[in-house]
Amino acid sequence: MEVAEVQKQYIRGLLIKGRKIEAIKYLRTNFDLTLRDAKRLAELIDEDIADDEYIRRPGPFSGGGVAILTIVFGLVGVIMLGVAIHLYTSNRSFVREAEQTVAIVVSNPSQPVFEYEINGQIYTYYSNVESDPPSYSMGEEVPIYVNPSNPNDVLINTFMDRWFLISLLGGMGVIFLGVSMLVFFAARAR
Repeated sequence: MEVAEVQKQYIRGLLIKGRKIEAIKYLRTNFDLTLRDAKRLAELIDEDIADDEYIRRPGPFSGGGVAILTIVFGLVGVIMLGVAIHLYTSNRSFVREAEQTVAIVVSNPSQPVFEYEINGQIYTYYSNVESDPPSYSMGEEVPIYVNPSNPNDVLINTFMDRWFLISLLGGMGVIFLGVSMLVFFAARAR
């Protein structure tokens, strides 16, 4: 029995649309098959279609979506790590060249104003970090680093001012790169 390509496509089209009974009737009348044989052939064709659809249907770890996800997460991770490394090296070189001194909180402990003395002159530093509850109390002494060539250039020697942003960006960068690598290797393993 010779089946033309047009007939195969017609049967496949019926089965894809979920019209299995019509496909069985078509097989019975056009190929002189028994009901049992036509039903079995329709089921085999339907299984073949399901297998083809599974192969063609992009899964979560296939196709361009994975490549885009891997690239985006990897790029974001690299940028975050790059910024964290830049901040770390900037901080490190500033601390090496700076003078360490003590500043006193003179106003607004929620967003403190510090006063410190360098070479006999009093300077004021307004923190750009605000906290509630306040991180400091009035009159508290806080260690700071001051740029000797520009005494208004200050780095407060606390975790929040020195390390928080570096830790946050570095940690997030590692997480984004890790997700990128997991997705990449999961897609390759599939």
